[in-house]
Amino acid sequence: MKQFRQILAILFVALSANHAQGQIGNVIWEEQFNNLDNWTASIGNGYWGWGNGELEFYKEENVVIDEIPGEPGNNALHITAKEETGPDIVDQWGNPLNYTSGKVNTKAKISIKYGMIESRVRVPNLDLGGWPAVWLLGTANYTWPRCGEMDMMEMGHTQAFRDLHDEHNGGNGLNNSTVNQVVGSNAIFFSEDAITPENPSGAASISWDRDDDFCRPYYNYNSPLNDRFLTYRMYWDEDNIRFTVTDNGIEYDLYTDPFPIDSVSDEFQKPFYLITNLAIGGAFTDAYNLGDPGSGAPVSMPFPAEMYLDYIKVYEWNGQGEVHVGPPHAESGTFGIFTDNTPTNGGLEAGVSSEIYAWEGTLTGGTIPPYEGDNVITWATTGLGWFGGGIMSVQPVNLFNYGEGFLKFMIKIPANVSFKIGIIDAWGNQNYVDFPANQTTYGLVRNGNWAQASIPVSDIRGELIDLRMLSYEFVILEVNGASCEFALDDIYWEGGIVGVGTDVDNPAAGFSLQNNYPNPIHNKTTIGYSLPQTAHVELAVYDLTGRIVKTLVNTMQPAGTYNVDWAVDTEQAGVYFYRIKAGGFTAVKKCSLVR
Repeated sequence: MKQFRQILAILFVALSANHAQGQIGNVIWEEQFNNLDNWTASIGNGYWGWGNGELEFYKEENVVIDEIPGEPGNNALHITAKEETGPDIVDQWGNPLNYTSGKVNTKAKISIKYGMIESRVRVPNLDLGGWPAVWLLGTANYTWPRCGEMDMMEMGHTQAFRDLHDEHNGGNGLNNSTVNQVVGSNAIFFSEDAITPENPSGAASISWDRDDDFCRPYYNYNSPLNDRFLTYRMYWDEDNIRFTVTDNGIEYDLYTDPFPIDSVSDEFQKPFYLITNLAIGGAFTDAYNLGDPGSGAPVSMPFPAEMYLDYIKVYEWNGQGEVHVGPPHAESGTFGIFTDNTPTNGGLEAGVSSEIYAWEGTLTGGTIPPYEGDNVITWATTGLGWFGGGIMSVQPVNLFNYGEGFLKFMIKIPANVSFKIGIIDAWGNQNYVDFPANQTTYGLVRNGNWAQASIPVSDIRGELIDLRMLSYEFVILEVNGASCEFALDDIYWEGGIVGVGTDVDNPAAGFSLQNNYPNPIHNKTTIGYSLPQTAHVELAVYDLTGRIVKTLVNTMQPAGTYNVDWAVDTEQAGVYFYRIKAGGFTAVKKCSLVR
């Protein structure tokens, strides 16, 4: 790690000689927290962050929109951490936890690529054990840290970290700071040079600066940083990232110079989504870690602890800045996963927009030539008692349009091998269909030659799969320990309907789908549509995963204008789609249900 630390220091110094002042442009997106439409609350003990030994259980009710005390009419995101227990407040092993808190993110709702991001934040008295943060995580399907992480602000650092940098940026050199007097930031990415026995993930953290060369957390001994608002900024373009905090009108840099983005840290040249939370305890703090009370001091943060996030704004920075609202663009037609010759409307390219993985050393390269084109996936088992592999898109792919389509692929595999074909979404949900040995399934005839299978997406999607946010668009799995050599080729999704998952009407002459009213919906809404001719009409409501919630119309109707009521019988608030299919016309619109 010392070599990697030296590399970081060289990068910071090199940039300081060339960095020019940038230009802040117009606001391109802002969140004023009048509602939580752009956010999803975390619920449960969460696999996320347990490597840090956190002690909290996230509850949705700990996150609300409230008026800021002392600022009438100004709403904010309000996160409350509490000292409480209960039968459902447990860690991943079922052991009781003593704290609850809140965490929200914009995954699949808001993503950002470049810009000056600004946030106004007020944190509670952290005393010992509080760990508030406003941060971003890469939208890429890679596991952390390969997806990248950017922490605009975080507090609660250990005494050792605070002491290390105490001679700079407001520090007094006396090593007597408290957690309420210090704030920092961080950027984390994957680097081969950062891999050590103590850091097997290869997480390269720019705040890991044991020689005190460039990390500059901000200290304020005269006026602690809790229970008042400070403004945090991240200046981010394709070349570098700069973190600052503004206190009493003065802006302080949190590093000696902006961090330069290069080929090793190119995670930061991709989109990120927003996260904010108030964690409790863990390795970042001097409090004890999950499951090990002897690893640190008891949590002494006063409860309830109240954190307020007033707003988040994204400005253009150096002419750059993009904000995408909603899930990725919905694909349609034929979408190629791994194919050379099949005509497609879009698709993945191995090594560029997708990665092909053999899982946990269960497969090695095979020798079977391609079915079509010059490329093939050919594997042989390694005798580990199972095998698995698949094709992962680098960024989530939206195949919501394919709910009535098919996943097709060519395979050459011995008839005596039972296997499964599945898909995995960006939330970790997965589902599979079975191909039993010595049977013809989904059209697949195994006679020693290449053959095609055609799986209806309605079969493979399962109960929870989010077709808007797929990570593995094709997976093969075997759990019976069969030894074999096999090959896959010409893999694609077919039957994606144009228009699904968007807000744009298909411009078929005379047909139309109107916006529902009222919207947002409380108990009932009306959906209007027009037909220029007699047609069979299907009108249905879908949830975010693309599953039908309610079929409103499924019949022949003469030309005319119609209004249909949806009397809502679901308790789940959130975003829904409604889709019409009539006479070759298809259109989809969005609506919101509030409770």
